[in-house]
Amino acid sequence: MRFIQICKLPFNIVLVVTLAGCLDAPRDNTLDPSSPRFQNSASVNGQVTIRNQGSGIASASVLCVEQGVSVISDSSGNYAFQQLTAGSLTLVASKSGFVSDTQRVHLDPGGTIKVSFALNGAPVVLKESIITHKYDQYYPSPVYTVDVSASVTDPNSITDVDSAWFAVDTLLYPMVYSIATQQFQTTLYKYDFPTNTIDWLVGKALTIKCTDRYGAVGTGVPFYITRIIENTATPSYPISQNNDTTGPTPLFKWLPPGVTFDYTYTLECLQVNAGTETLVWTLASINSTILQQQFPGDGSGLSLASGNYVWSISVVDNFGNSSRSKETAFVVR
Repeated sequence: MRFIQICKLPFNIVLVVTLAGCLDAPRDNTLDPSSPRFQNSASVNGQVTIRNQGSGIASASVLCVEQGVSVISDSSGNYAFQQLTAGSLTLVASKSGFVSDTQRVHLDPGGTIKVSFALNGAPVVLKESIITHKYDQYYPSPVYTVDVSASVTDPNSITDVDSAWFAVDTLLYPMVYSIATQQFQTTLYKYDFPTNTIDWLVGKALTIKCTDRYGAVGTGVPFYITRIIENTATPSYPISQNNDTTGPTPLFKWLPPGVTFDYTYTLECLQVNAGTETLVWTLASINSTILQQQFPGDGSGLSLASGNYVWSISVVDNFGNSSRSKETAFVVR
């Protein structure tokens, strides 16, 4: 009789073989770093808006600093990155005329997050002007001034504008906001400038600088003085040298200035009472060919009350620069 011997493998050996077979199984999980299908990427989307306004900013740039890639926002301010390497990243939103906004984010593999930006817009100078004036007088010397004004706005709202300055070289002259004109304004005298003359401004690039409540700075385009008028017209009647006396509707006469540019005249009459002058009549835009004007000149039938008066005649060019004659006195009987 023949016996057949059957050998049994230990149970633990069989178990090892089974586990080895499991370790060799394919992996399909894209989030598993050991899987050949693992993707270490994520996406970001969001919107770039105006701070305190909420409206989207078109054509803003959003940059991923670490990966050196950027996208441009659409007409509504929306943007999207589709394939960014996961991890900690720095995103910067920017556009000309706005203060850049930076945000740090962490992206998980396969994830999508929304990151929005609110940019603070710098103030914008819409319009600026500078006008020179000369006021001739007997003593001590002529007075020279410049009037500077600027219209300023801000993408975030006009209430966001904090201050404005008139800038010349390294000098900054503060301007005051006028509710009446809705402009920033300042009047400067010749002694406000290094040479004690407004001629110091001639040929210099002048600018308006402004800031908002958050420190954003806006600078306007350079502008220049157009003219300083030295010559003016000369009153010839009535004049104080002759102690002239007139009736209640005087005829004012003057001699023309020695200038070659286009101009008009502005005539002013002031009543003098106890040393105080009060403007009682002004007539502007008188044609340069006219050398006399009857009061009141508007057909109203007004007349001057008896008393002491002074009057002057100004030359005004097309830019608003002016040169006023010396005041001369007369008496109305």
